[in-house]
Amino acid sequence: MTRRGPCRQAKNRGISGRHQPGSVPRELVELSRKLAKVKAQARVLGIFTNDRELLGCPNCGLLEDVTARGLLVTYPKDSADLKDCGLRFCPVDEIHFACPKCGTRIKAMIL
Repeated sequence: MTRRGPCRQAKNRGISGRHQPGSVPRELVELSRKLAKVKAQARVLGIFTNDRELLGCPNCGLLEDVTARGLLVTYPKDSADLKDCGLRFCPVDEIHFACPKCGTRIKAMIL
């Protein structure tokens, strides 16, 4: 009678072979950092990065919108021409923003 040794499982090294099971591959971490940098640059240029819902103040009616070119604009809800008034909602913390017109604190839905 022949004795068999214990079965050995194949090593799982993932796609790149450089990380432990359950950890994030280095390439993905690098791409995530690059994306965060690009999004920060876009925000500086006034481009809406679509990481939260557009805001509207329930008190004074100031609304956010995005132009066809992706620029973030604001205007009063009763504006006839929807021209950007130049005001921007200010972040208070990770999910709250302050209306630049009246100071009302608004909770944003983060996407």
